[in-house]
Amino acid sequence: MEGRPGIGWLAGSVLLALAGGLLPDSVIADVPVDLELVLAIDASDSVDGAEYALQIGGLADAFRDPAVHRAIGGGPLGSIAVAVVEWSGRYQQFVQIPWTRLDGAAASAAFADQIAGLGRAFDSGVTSISGALDFAAAQFGNNGFVAARQVIDISSDGVQNQGRRIDLAREAVLARDVTINALVILNEMPDLEEYFGERVIGGFGAFVMAANDYPDYPEAIRRKLLREIGETPVSRLGGGVGQLAGLPSDAGSRPGPP
Repeated sequence: MEGRPGIGWLAGSVLLALAGGLLPDSVIADVPVDLELVLAIDASDSVDGAEYALQIGGLADAFRDPAVHRAIGGGPLGSIAVAVVEWSGRYQQFVQIPWTRLDGAAASAAFADQIAGLGRAFDSGVTSISGALDFAAAQFGNNGFVAARQVIDISSDGVQNQGRRIDLAREAVLARDVTINALVILNEMPDLEEYFGERVIGGFGAFVMAANDYPDYPEAIRRKLLREIGETPVSRLGGGVGQLAGLPSDAGSRPGPP
């Protein structure tokens, strides 16, 4: 399957078009970055207050990590764009932090402070993975950025129990050339890693990463961001499944679903 054009090609095309006055205002506004990333956080009923706090704190700490800063700066353009959404039931999704460009330690630290200050969007709700995917994919439209890679990073501790079929939502996302990665918490469902590997993830380099419980989440999301942003290369041939406790991130590698 052909991937997205290289980011160098995209950036060069934009610059040439700008010089020639060939782009409309709506296109000129798009800023080239190495990656567009939607972080989709589970806020359903199965996530209690303490577990939600561990998610938010762990995500904030990850964006304060110097290794993550190096990964962001290590791409061809040295910047990424990130948005944070929360999700629960079929009609329960909310943009907690709109698209933000990160280009170094200062921007990442400020972004981390925004994450740390978040309040929970939903007090109750069931689990609609398909709704989360549909909503996350829509965030890439007219977001002001252009990148060679677009990725949805969805976290969850449960299976779908509301909404349209996951495979239909997944196919719609993949048709837009958007990759779906997942971080699962195995505290209540030990086989959740396989569920997401078989039914949810897909696209270029897709993978699942697992944490045994919420206290493991901070390290898991840090490692996941490093892999997604690019400090740890991902083969074009496929993704993999790796459990945080007991297995390295590339253990049990297998191609993502077609």
